[in-house]
Amino acid sequence: MKKKIIKCFEYDGLGFPVHLLNVPVHSIRGVEVPDIDYNQLQRSVLLTLCQNPFPLTGNEIRFIRQYFQKTYAEFAKCFGVSHASVIHWEKAKDLYAKIIPTTELCIRLFILDTLKADNKLFRNTFRGFDYLKFSQETKIHKSADEFITVDSASL
Repeated sequence: MKKKIIKCFEYDGLGFPVHLLNVPVHSIRGVEVPDIDYNQLQRSVLLTLCQNPFPLTGNEIRFIRQYFQKTYAEFAKCFGVSHASVIHWEKAKDLYAKIIPTTELCIRLFILDTLKADNKLFRNTFRGFDYLKFSQETKIHKSADEFITVDSASL
């Protein structure tokens, strides 16, 4: 198997596209596959989602819930909403989930707390969250500049 480096590789295995930068890949049966630690990729994506300046999509909510191995009811209970709300968020798929901004902030802080992120990252996420922008968000689909991007050096 010959390894090579691809400058930008679009990975779809988490339910939404993630752009991996400078990722080593190898070819298996003619298909290029990233040669990375997928557990570390999931953690990096979660941390990136916390700092993402755009609202979460339904697929991102599903990824978060499944990563923490929570049922709809367990996930909903963490944020004081009904399980039907979580189902509704996830049905948005690639669209913004239309989560109340304070609840979305709680989801992001839950991720940081559970992953035991450092205090500086926790504070920056809290202080950098723009409630007004999230409550007035009118976009329906993500644009190309809104994809999650992870540098493979951290994987």
